[in-house]
Amino acid sequence: MKEVTIDNKIMGYIALFEKIGRVELRECIENEDMVLFVVGERKLADLFKRNPDVITQLREKINKHILVAESSRDLVTYVKNLFYRFKVKEIIIDWKEGQTDVLVSVDQSEVGKAIGKEGRNIKLFRDAVQRAFNVRSLNIKQ
Repeated sequence: MKEVTIDNKIMGYIALFEKIGRVELRECIENEDMVLFVVGERKLADLFKRNPDVITQLREKINKHILVAESSRDLVTYVKNLFYRFKVKEIIIDWKEGQTDVLVSVDQSEVGKAIGKEGRNIKLFRDAVQRAFNVRSLNIKQ
């Protein structure tokens, strides 16, 4: 698992999310284009029940794409939750010599979006997975 440093900008995003979303937040990671918020297990439905416009409100305040995913103690479920919007077909976990590699297969039409401009999205998802699990690599099957 990765050591995480939270700066003031991320602290601001967390405070904003908790004010608008009013559910437990497990993780907040950003890149140039997107902010990923990871809520606790079985908290996604609560989030949208309490505030159906949460994504729109966050996007207006932060001015980036917003992705909200649900946490899981299970690696496959967690990866599936992160890649949900890209129509996951298969998740292959390869354990070799104490190392874990994850290969995600998404709908062919979604591969580019899942990888993102200059690989930004896949890097963001890789960071999220490596913060929660001891994973060496996370890649998109092409």
